[in-house]
Amino acid sequence: MALYCIKRDGKFLTYCDQFNDSHTCEISELHIAIFSEWHWTSDEDRSKIFMSQKEAELFITESENDFLKGAEVILFKL
Repeated sequence: MALYCIKRDGKFLTYCDQFNDSHTCEISELHIAIFSEWHWTSDEDRSKIFMSQKEAELFITESENDFLKGAEVILFKL
């Protein structure tokens, strides 16, 4: 089964639980996590995984702000 993720400017979309995962966030991401759980990471292994390309594309199109502007859906490494 193919898995997909979202990438923009060389970074991957990820989710950080600011209370439980803050010790695993990169310093540059921690500030963003205070305001939003969604942020960008250079670590592909931490990226948000989507079960289908359509699901990932829908996630981008339903975004109500510019956070995902310019993002693309790519095949996650297997």
